[in-house]
Amino acid sequence: MKKKATFIICIISLLLIGVIFYRIHLEQVKEEAKKEAEEKEELEILYYEQNRAFWLTCNFSKIYSYYSFEDSDKNIVVISIYAYNNAQSKNKLTVDEFIAYISNEYDSNGKPMIYSRPQNVNAYIAWFFCGGDDLINRFENYFISYLKDKQKPPYEEMSLEEVIANLEEFQKDPEYNPFIQQG
Repeated sequence: MKKKATFIICIISLLLIGVIFYRIHLEQVKEEAKKEAEEKEELEILYYEQNRAFWLTCNFSKIYSYYSFEDSDKNIVVISIYAYNNAQSKNKLTVDEFIAYISNEYDSNGKPMIYSRPQNVNAYIAWFFCGGDDLINRFENYFISYLKDKQKPPYEEMSLEEVIANLEEFQKDPEYNPFIQQG
């Protein structure tokens, strides 16, 4: 009888230990799932901000994920970068710097590049969400007028190289460019 009671106590103890370890494991799984969901949400926010600020895509099914320069409307991306550089002098971002950064979704360690975004890209995004989007629209409208007055085709019909060449001319023309630093 004593052996039977000891055996039952051992079985009950093992079951209790099993239940305790199962609960601990379940809590760990919940914590990991919560952490993964938070990381995914943070990543989606970073992609949204980047895609929105650089006009990479306006497609809501893609705006929360990586979107490359190659898949975007390159001309409006470049116009946006030129507007930024013309509207402020503190931080500069070249088209080549942006293309180099956005060209790969992941770094050599497999981590999303967006987590190591260059400071000048971060500065552009902050500028965009603090009124820069309005300045881009204004800059774009002046650029459209410039092209029309110079009897050039709309920028949507131009190659990327043609848009850049025309932006280089436009940004030096005080008659059209409202962002030229007068002095």
